[in-house]
Amino acid sequence: NIKIDGITGAVIVLVLFCFTSTLFSYFFNIHFICYYWLTFTILTGIWEYTYVTNRKIISNNANDLIKTNTHVWFQKYNINMILPWNTSNIFYSEYAAYADREYMSDKDKWSIIIEGSHALFCAVFALLSLYFNFMGNMKNFYITMSISMATQLMNSILYIGEYLIQLNSENSVNYKTRFPCGKYLEKRPFMYINLFWSLMPSYVLIYYIINK
Repeated sequence: NIKIDGITGAVIVLVLFCFTSTLFSYFFNIHFICYYWLTFTILTGIWEYTYVTNRKIISNNANDLIKTNTHVWFQKYNINMILPWNTSNIFYSEYAAYADREYMSDKDKWSIIIEGSHALFCAVFALLSLYFNFMGNMKNFYITMSISMATQLMNSILYIGEYLIQLNSENSVNYKTRFPCGKYLEKRPFMYINLFWSLMPSYVLIYYIINK
């Protein structure tokens, strides 16, 4: 079996995503940055569905990472890690262990609400927007695209806001004294990926407001 480390796997996933999205881009009439973000939102929805349905497995994997002080980036995996459901299990484990420990907590369902609502409203409506664009129904394209991006932006704002509150809450698994984060979250660098889920939907919405 071919073995690759986590970093290599992540790069392969992104390359395959770009290749596949580019291959189908000729069927759509969408600004290229907006198009790639819509397709990435759909991929993210697959990852999120996998997280919601495999939360216990991911939580156990995250616990193992913490106990052994290891990261998925440097571990070896079978090449099939690039399949979306396997990619999700691996990198959500890293995220749960070293970015947001709510994702491995059994105390509440906050992470399920965040991930599940994003998959339902953002990813599903992103898929619908591509369908309507392909069919030439631009009115419904704009409506579904706007729903997808607006709910994504709100989801991200609420998530980041709640996360910052948790940093200063003694009852939270993310409490900064118990789970060090640094002054600017430099000890939890994986958290910075969330900026894309605020900046990109903002870009898409602003682009179409200005240009349509």
